[in-house]
Amino acid sequence: MVVGTQCPAIRGLTFVKGDPVAIGAKDAKRVLVIECWATWCGPCRTSIPHLTELQAKYKDKEVYIIGISSETNVQVVKKFVDGMGSQMDYTVALDTSGEVQEELLMKAGAQGIPHAFVVDSTNTITFSGHPMDPGFESALRTAAAAAPARTAAAPPPQALPLVTASLEELMALPVKALKELLTERGLSTSDCVEKGDLAKKIRETCATVTYYK
Repeated sequence: MVVGTQCPAIRGLTFVKGDPVAIGAKDAKRVLVIECWATWCGPCRTSIPHLTELQAKYKDKEVYIIGISSETNVQVVKKFVDGMGSQMDYTVALDTSGEVQEELLMKAGAQGIPHAFVVDSTNTITFSGHPMDPGFESALRTAAAAAPARTAAAPPPQALPLVTASLEELMALPVKALKELLTERGLSTSDCVEKGDLAKKIRETCATVTYYK
């Protein structure tokens, strides 16, 4: 179970609505709701108005709701979100790197979507389950009440540029530079034995996925 544990840092999200949100920041001192959903999921569509109501209700309590889809087609998700307009009035992103699936859903033993997590102001996960479960809003209410008073808004995470260099161009760089490209995006280099492994990993992960710092 993930309840009671620290929320891991999630990188590689593609945001289609709202400012980027840093997930897993231990010093953020705000409450996060991470809701996993998809455009094809009927129950997910049912929960969208409820989440919008909660975002409006807690907008002055340092509560940020972010809906994250595991879908790979950005345009399909963006079209759906744009069509919802103010009915889906919270931040939306795609789990482009698959980290939400691996680090949250799988570790929580989630059986399907929608599935929501409440992360309190100490970065502790206090709820894991269906967003229409009464326990979800109860956990959110408790987390919001305990969150510090709103201060000046922190700047949103900064998007790192996509790495457009070819494999040959990457191979011309020193090993240290290749490692820095990966580590500043929160990606491990421990699985890269040779210089070519580093270059290939950069091409596979950093050419299409936007990472934030």
